[in-house]
Amino acid sequence: MSGGKACTCGNREAWRVHARRCNYSAFNGYRYTPSDYSSVECIRALGGCGAWWRTKAAYVDKVPSV
Repeated sequence: MSGGKACTCGNREAWRVHARRCNYSAFNGYRYTPSDYSSVECIRALGGCGAWWRTKAAYVDKVPSV
């Protein structure tokens, strides 16, 4: 995991991608910007721990989007 709070529960069924291989930063006026990194959340409503992190790991291709 690259940035943010790491998942503590390990429940991969609760993981969802919010921004796949891109970002929407204030630096670029919240516009779409391609990136090597994706934003992932472990969703509490699905039994997760609520952690958010950014990663460039290949597993994001298999994680569903929000």
